[in-house]
Amino acid sequence: MSDNPIQQFRYRESGIGEEQLFTWTAATQELRLEEGTGEKTIILLSGRQQQELTRRLEKAKVIDWQPEYTTEWLILDGTYWEISWTGSEGNGASQGSNAYPEHWELLRDWLYRQFGRDEGEFG
Repeated sequence: MSDNPIQQFRYRESGIGEEQLFTWTAATQELRLEEGTGEKTIILLSGRQQQELTRRLEKAKVIDWQPEYTTEWLILDGTYWEISWTGSEGNGASQGSNAYPEHWELLRDWLYRQFGRDEGEFG
């Protein structure tokens, strides 16, 4: 059993009519992508990839993220995101609309790259 406090998560992002859902489970090493179009892709992470993901979760301090991030600005067609996780310290969740926790991109950008795409290349 890993000493990573997060053992699985679901990260969903939507914006400009597109949606992606990433799910990860440490025990199976599976990283899954479900696109709004219904297309699903599953990859099995290597030990090195698992370590990198764990490092990013810790560096981004995901378990310390606030429940909600908001902005005072009215932004149409912006980005909505949410993450929920289960781990050794219990369950947690965070979400935001055009507002993000510090180091959010460490996790988000890594997830997109695992499927050979930069942010915005879905669809």
